[in-house]
Amino acid sequence: MTLRVLLADDHLLFRSALRMSLEAIPGIEVVAEAANGRAAIDAVGLSRAEVVCMDINMPGLDGIEATSAILAVHPGVKVIGLSAHVDPVRVADMFRAGALGYVHKSHAGTELPEAILRVNQGLGYLSPELGVGDMDELMRYVGPAHGAA
Repeated sequence: MTLRVLLADDHLLFRSALRMSLEAIPGIEVVAEAANGRAAIDAVGLSRAEVVCMDINMPGLDGIEATSAILAVHPGVKVIGLSAHVDPVRVADMFRAGALGYVHKSHAGTELPEAILRVNQGLGYLSPELGVGDMDELMRYVGPAHGAA
């Protein structure tokens, strides 16, 4: 069985490198790419992607907003947040939006295949670069959702 993956990132070179890296892994097929959150939302339905690797920080509609929108329409899709920055608050916001995993971009080539396989099974994945052991620790660290009373 081949996992259908969508790559959403505003940096073309990064997407291209990820595509080449992932397509070398048996059982993973990159079926679409998107340069922003709006394009990612549209591409999920067209490509029938099962896993979305979503840059958290993109211009316009960011990865957090796009994740919420995708999962509202396609609740079975699994999302992994990607970021070049270690920002626990943004990562926690990504998980609150429905993501199941987070991978730091500097380790995407080595960590992303494992993260894809884990989230496809409904398991979480947190890049060690973040410096927290699990989701409970992350949520305790960052506190309640933004704007919560």
